[in-house]
Amino acid sequence: MTDTADIQYPSILRRFAIVIYDYLLIIAVCITYGVIYIIVGKFVFNMVSDRPSGLFYQIGWLATVIGFYSYFWMKGGATTGMRAWHVKITDLNGNAPSLAKCLIRLFISPIGWLLFFTALFDKNKQTLHDRLSQTQLRLMPKEKKKTKK
Repeated sequence: MTDTADIQYPSILRRFAIVIYDYLLIIAVCITYGVIYIIVGKFVFNMVSDRPSGLFYQIGWLATVIGFYSYFWMKGGATTGMRAWHVKITDLNGNAPSLAKCLIRLFISPIGWLLFFTALFDKNKQTLHDRLSQTQLRLMPKEKKKTKK
């Protein structure tokens, strides 16, 4: 386990900013999924409806959202919103979270939102989904801009 004395954690305001940024991006990803679903359904499977619906659509949508977050968390340690706010997700040892930890975090997150403000009272600014998935958000140092000589 990493020594928590030298780890900086994001504030709750920064967490909200990340959520808003990522929600805008995930909305665009979901719209793209819906358009692809309609096009493939119409031209490949001769579906009559122009409106995505049904169990197959919902499973695909859920897989898209899970895939989006899991891929970015496991590969780069951060979604686009997290990168913009210099935050990275790690397990408690400082490594990229496993798929299992990503899934736990994703499925607990809707419940965790109800207790989001618990981060205000936690010394490591952890929320319910941080604790139960054994992950943490860390502030990353800002990269210094290269100056031209």
